[in-house]
Amino acid sequence: MVVTANRREETQQNAALSVSVVSYQDIQQQHLQSFSDYAASVPGFNVVSSQPGMTELSIRGIASGAGQPSASVGVYIDDTPFGSSSVFAGGAALTPDLDPADVDRIEVLSGPQGTLYGAGALGGVIRFITIAPNTESFEGRVQLDGNSVSGGGSGFGVHGMVNLPLVADKLALRANVYDRTDPGFIDDAGLGKQDVNESRVKGGRFSLLWTPTDKTSLRLTAMAQNLSSDGAPSVALDPDTLKPVYGDLQQRGAANSGIFDARYRLYNATFNTDFGWATLMSSSSYSTLDSSMMIDATSLLYLGPQANGQPYSTLEAEPIGQTKATQEFRLTSPKSQTVEWLGGVFFTHETGSAIQNIYPADYYTGVEQPSPLGIPIGGTIQPSTYIAYAGYGSLTWHVTDRFDVEAGLRYSHDKQHYRELGYGAILTGGADVVELLNKQSADSSITYSFTPKYHFNEHTMMYLRVATGFLPGGPNVVAPGAVGVPDTFSPTKLTNYELGLKSTALDNRLTIDLAAYYIDWTKIPLTTFENPYTFLTSAGQAKSKGAEASIAFLAAKGLKLSLNASYNNAELTKDAPAPSNGRKGDPLPYAPKFTLGLNGDYNFALSDSWNGYVGASFRHIGKRSTDYAFSYPIPGVLPALPASPTIPGYNTVDLRAGVNGDNWNISVYVKNLTNKRGIVQASSFQNYVPVAGAANPVTGMLEDNASIITPRLMGISVSRSF
Repeated sequence: MVVTANRREETQQNAALSVSVVSYQDIQQQHLQSFSDYAASVPGFNVVSSQPGMTELSIRGIASGAGQPSASVGVYIDDTPFGSSSVFAGGAALTPDLDPADVDRIEVLSGPQGTLYGAGALGGVIRFITIAPNTESFEGRVQLDGNSVSGGGSGFGVHGMVNLPLVADKLALRANVYDRTDPGFIDDAGLGKQDVNESRVKGGRFSLLWTPTDKTSLRLTAMAQNLSSDGAPSVALDPDTLKPVYGDLQQRGAANSGIFDARYRLYNATFNTDFGWATLMSSSSYSTLDSSMMIDATSLLYLGPQANGQPYSTLEAEPIGQTKATQEFRLTSPKSQTVEWLGGVFFTHETGSAIQNIYPADYYTGVEQPSPLGIPIGGTIQPSTYIAYAGYGSLTWHVTDRFDVEAGLRYSHDKQHYRELGYGAILTGGADVVELLNKQSADSSITYSFTPKYHFNEHTMMYLRVATGFLPGGPNVVAPGAVGVPDTFSPTKLTNYELGLKSTALDNRLTIDLAAYYIDWTKIPLTTFENPYTFLTSAGQAKSKGAEASIAFLAAKGLKLSLNASYNNAELTKDAPAPSNGRKGDPLPYAPKFTLGLNGDYNFALSDSWNGYVGASFRHIGKRSTDYAFSYPIPGVLPALPASPTIPGYNTVDLRAGVNGDNWNISVYVKNLTNKRGIVQASSFQNYVPVAGAANPVTGMLEDNASIITPRLMGISVSRSF
């Protein structure tokens, strides 16, 4: 398998870092469509998703929980970074989960990639490598999907692709479009609604490739995806027993809470030309992300009954917008027996706009009601900018025909500006919009990598990798001059020490990738309280140590077996300063100690023109801590908070079978065969729920709001290529 993780083509087994690949065949045969699906094939890769479109990724346990300012795993589409680098535009929680239609492969780079990928590559990088237009031949494909979930609804999907050579060997257009509905399976007993978490994803990508010579190419790409979700796949659990409060696959909440919509757009121009002594790459991109979510805030602000006796709910609307323009130039030397190098410059300019609007609504209909306070309850408008530039270089010295040394360095500088405008009873006491905050920050970071590797022979290679990564800091969102509160928080940084072994045997039928690592993480942003302010302080320290294994074995003709496993021990190494959450020894949030994935696929001939295949997958996710387990109480000011829930591990089994021939492919599949209720994410909260005979919502027991995996899903897929 050829990868471009190090910004140049090389085989996966020769890349001196831990890189996993999810291939086009894997995506199609295993019916993969989200980060949660890909994670089953990648050791140490974990996904925390409260609902579609609201996803946080971590690799090797590198995640700091609710206070994390921005995403710790970078997401790239080809050479384009996608998603926000700033906390103010939802960078940590709004990781775009793109449909993999017409994706050639997905590369997952484990460990910090700060030298070549910069900010946001703290724990690793995920790259979607799309299929380029083919200038030589016409291609097309149509696919229809249908599925049904146990205890829930039904879903469908359609995908179409066409590749058109416009000028032979010079110009081609490739287009693909898709539309799928993922079935819901959560019912709201109080509102009398079924399958409230149904979601729909639709979009497409158009790519034009021009190759005027065999040394020069220009590729223009436009991508769009819309996501709409009616609610979250969450249930209320008793915090003591983790048993459902309202019944299996049941929740209770205010009407319209949990609605989420997102709109992604990406435009890119990538130019490549070969000078002979080096290849120049230019990638220019512009992307937008517009999202809107509705949150049930009744437990935070209960307004009493309406005049008609019906209960109020308090809803919080949170639209977030982001635009991002990036430019990267890179020079890459040709392959050499002695020295290879690359160098580049990078620039990004992001603007963000986040709005919070709190308003009263009818609990059962979600219709906005006049404020009982006489003026708007309150809200904020938060415009922000993030500007960063960087220069980087990497050098590989082939000391001998067996021993290589790779080294890289990157300098990055960023500037941020944040404003907050507020209005309403709870913020300003009036309806007029007033500027509350106007803050700026600037930071510089240097990241490096050093990787010697030794080839014992043509089949076995060992490497030692030392690499660093960082996340940007930023302004603290508190009033200027607040006593005891720093104006900014610093960039968080880590260093990864890794020893890896890659080997093939048995005529390349057996592939083994092993890695052991130790990560030292400093200046972790942790949520701190200084009455009456909550802010981020760069005071956390942690370590993450572990081992990963990926083994693939072609056991017989057509029979491929694979295993991926990881052990990870990620925890704080010192107490957070009071009053903050986090004590020495606390596990990092959502970092399972053990994960295991087993996969088997058997392909066989049915006739001269038709083949069949069967496959099965097993996945184990170990137990996880949802957040730091300790809170410093302040008598009369900050009460002791309940311990964050620890969620149990779970196992899933998937089955699949199909036939293909004469350009047809027909497959059936079952996901989560044993119908497990695996918990993905959980948080404690006080739910206000109307009860029979009472007009006002009342406080029930403390509940754990838990997002769960999809129950047993059975589906069929039919496709035709031409």
